[in-house]
Amino acid sequence: MNALAFDLDDTLYSERDYCRACIANVARRAGAMFGIDPALLEADMLAGKNPYDGLTAGGRLGGRLDIDTFLDIYRSTVPSRLPLRDDARRMLEALRRHRPDVPLYIITDGRLHGQQAKIDALGLTEWFDPAHIIVSEAIGFDKNTPMPFVTAMMRAQQHLGWIYVGDNPAKDFRWPRRLGWTALMLADRGENTHRQPPMEQIGEEYRPDKTIESFDYIIQLLCPQLS
Repeated sequence: MNALAFDLDDTLYSERDYCRACIANVARRAGAMFGIDPALLEADMLAGKNPYDGLTAGGRLGGRLDIDTFLDIYRSTVPSRLPLRDDARRMLEALRRHRPDVPLYIITDGRLHGQQAKIDALGLTEWFDPAHIIVSEAIGFDKNTPMPFVTAMMRAQQHLGWIYVGDNPAKDFRWPRRLGWTALMLADRGENTHRQPPMEQIGEEYRPDKTIESFDYIIQLLCPQLS
């Protein structure tokens, strides 16, 4: 039996949605602190080359909010809800209904608080056992090392193989492939935080085994009766 593991950001959902929630939170907090309409501050952040520069450039807020306070507010954001990709939800529903025997994992880089906030806002524990969710900060190693993937294997019962679905060639596919996993890259729809270079510009050891356009490929692979 294959186990199926996923990256989180820009894979199961669009990271832009989380960033927008963080920006809105900063705008609310800064607006309350300085008596400025949060909608104006949010517009400034979205218009800047990055949210902090957009917030502090010009005369509306100036340098009254230092970078450390900005980052504290941004990183402490706990969104009430984030939307899964439609095809991700469709896949998870299909697997639950037709292939409940397939073990599901999440392997993600990031700060534990922020990643857990995303997982909760996405409602992912409806489909994923919390013991099968591996966040790099929690184990002390990121995906530039083999340890997140080895940790998943150590937490698992015996599986015949592993499939990992991610989006970032810089770190998502090298170690899964070296460990004998099948590595699938979910194609960027033009909104990923980390843009995907053309395949010929990706070093051989960083390439996925296959690029897929949507999670419908997983449904076809594991639930062929639905095709």
